Amino acid sequence: MSIVINDRNTVKTVEARWWCQLEGAKEWSTKYAIFNANIERLESSPMWRNLLKSKRCIMPVTSFYEWPEKGKPPLEIFANGGHPFALAGLWSTWFDGGVRRESFAVITTAANDFMSAYHRAMPVILESKDIQKLWLLEGGMDILRGFECHLTGKPLTDKIENVYPDRSDGLA
Repeated sequence: MSIVINDRNTVKTVEARWWCQLEGAKEWSTKYAIFNANIERLESSPMWRNLLKSKRCIMPVTSFYEWPEKGKPPLEIFANGGHPFALAGLWSTWFDGGVRRESFAVITTAANDFMSAYHRAMPVILESKDIQKLWLLEGGMDILRGFECHLTGKPLTDKIENVYPDRSDGLA
């Protein structure tokens, strides 16, 4: 997936693997890979605290998926009438046979009114380009808190049902 990173004060787009790997790992391991980073643990968790200082990213999107409780179809969630936005994240570097690779996790926060009907958490949404730039250039944590935007959703096929990286059908 394409993400935008701030790599030593150079903002650039890179291909990265979702599921953040431990910084500097010598190979991919699902044992330590983490899908989401809870906003409440960013400053207390050693893994996130270190990445928070210098490895921030955004994931440009037009929507994201949410899997409600079992028995309900997944939803595609849109913000502000379907206009592009970004999800806040943290990225890390790991190595694949000596080749440098990037991975990332999306930062999550408590669900807003709309999302709480489907899940207790939601990704941190960075709507404006100014807020996205502030996040990448190490603005304060207050950038991630209290953002409220209008969300809508539409049901998807139940064939999209698993977020784990070892899917054989290419949907993950």
